[in-house]
Amino acid sequence: MTERVALLLRGVNVGGVTVRSADLRSVLTDAGLGDVVTVLASGNAVVTATSATAAARAAETALEERYGRRIRVLGIAIDALREIVDAYPHGEDDEHTPYVIFELEPGVVDALARLETAEDEAIAVGDRVLYWSNPKGTTLTSGFAKASERIAKGSERSGKDTTTTRNLRTLRKVLAAA
Repeated sequence: MTERVALLLRGVNVGGVTVRSADLRSVLTDAGLGDVVTVLASGNAVVTATSATAAARAAETALEERYGRRIRVLGIAIDALREIVDAYPHGEDDEHTPYVIFELEPGVVDALARLETAEDEAIAVGDRVLYWSNPKGTTLTSGFAKASERIAKGSERSGKDTTTTRNLRTLRKVLAAA
């Protein structure tokens, strides 16, 4: 049995390695994933696979072969992603940007939830995700943003990327592509 799975790549097209949509589609298809659709130019795809875990593993292996470095990939079943998007707890307005921070390593969401936020930011814990609303223009500069990026890059000892973040509007486009 197969299912539709969203693949969210960590750290591509934002100062890391560039993965063009056509290349991503080709790499994922060659890795044996079916019905590949890429979404925007920000490392998002929807595929058909036997499981989200199998899809993420196949994608990581194929991407490392193609680009010569490990690119973390979160695989999440479309139904699970829909539940996460539908559970976004903060209001949406033109002054704030809605984000979902996905945990790639256990315990990271708990660490993020302990960080201080500014008065006009809001965070809430979900199932292996952290919902974040921040004022537009502060995504990279707020105290929470800077501290969460240090956590996202993991410790120097582990060298692991520990989260991947998506704008809620991007996630809705991923769901629409499914």
